[in-house]
Amino acid sequence: MRIGKFVDQQSSLFGEEGINICGVLLYAQPQRLDEVAAALSALDGVEIHQKHDDGRMILTVEDTEAEWAGQIITRMAAMSGVLSTSLIYHHCEPGNLEEEFCP
Repeated sequence: MRIGKFVDQQSSLFGEEGINICGVLLYAQPQRLDEVAAALSALDGVEIHQKHDDGRMILTVEDTEAEWAGQIITRMAAMSGVLSTSLIYHHCEPGNLEEEFCP
């Protein structure tokens, strides 16, 4: 199944199944690494854990109130300077984490 079709189908279930937490390996053009890192850092739900001079970045992407992690990853792949994104890890935590941990 094409990723775009999958994202569209899953968007209709957003918030019903739980909270998505994804580990992502992203490759950026090395000469644009800082520019891409700044753009990624500005996205809600995205946290950069490591970046390397050859363009590799290790990220986590979590659902936000506005969109699910799969949509964020799809948008990242289309960003200028990004060569590829790979989903390395996925976990779906049932329920609402805010309600569970924030009485």
